[in-house]
Amino acid sequence: MTVQVELPCPKCKSTKMKFERPEIRETDIITCAACGHNLGTMASIREKMNKAYQQLNRAGTKRKLQ
Repeated sequence: MTVQVELPCPKCKSTKMKFERPEIRETDIITCAACGHNLGTMASIREKMNKAYQQLNRAGTKRKLQ
């Protein structure tokens, strides 16, 4: 069984990812289903997404204060 994960690939911009496991684990390596680009482990992707979200929140807060 292959699980689909919706993440944007930085190489081809496709949002379909794949890995061979019924459940996502933090150590699973996520690969783009369209071009085969390796995005890294699920843990590293979550960390990058959290950092980007925090930057957006800080930028939004600064705009509201001005």
